[in-house]
Amino acid sequence: MDLKRTTVFLFFSLLFSFVFAQADSLQLTCPLKTGLPKIIRASDKDYQKSSEYGVMITSKIDTAILAVHEASVVLVARTEDTKYDVVLQYKNYSFWYAGVLTPKVRKGAKIKAGDIIGTYKPGDMLELLMFQSEEPVNPRKYLKCN
Repeated sequence: MDLKRTTVFLFFSLLFSFVFAQADSLQLTCPLKTGLPKIIRASDKDYQKSSEYGVMITSKIDTAILAVHEASVVLVARTEDTKYDVVLQYKNYSFWYAGVLTPKVRKGAKIKAGDIIGTYKPGDMLELLMFQSEEPVNPRKYLKCN
């Protein structure tokens, strides 16, 4: 009986470690090649949404917005400020881009990391939010920006 319990415990320990190692190994391409990320939180004066946090990214020279990971496009929607929101889905992760000037993808498209998903006006702020199973996640720890 003890051997059986030990075996079951080891199996679930390894499975648990593997699942969390997969999540921690997620790497995201920077959405702007020369972008400078700034973490945003509800307390930031530039960011008024109360429960979410993400990253604001700006660049003085970039015009292309890149996919941070391979994914499917699940939403392309015009916003009140005449820009667009683009949402990408990879497994149970969602990547929400706000501030897209002109989208270059359509709903249902399959894309790879680094593919152009839209255009950006240099100097503007591009907002990137990340969710795992609808829970906000800080994308900063996964982003590989210069």
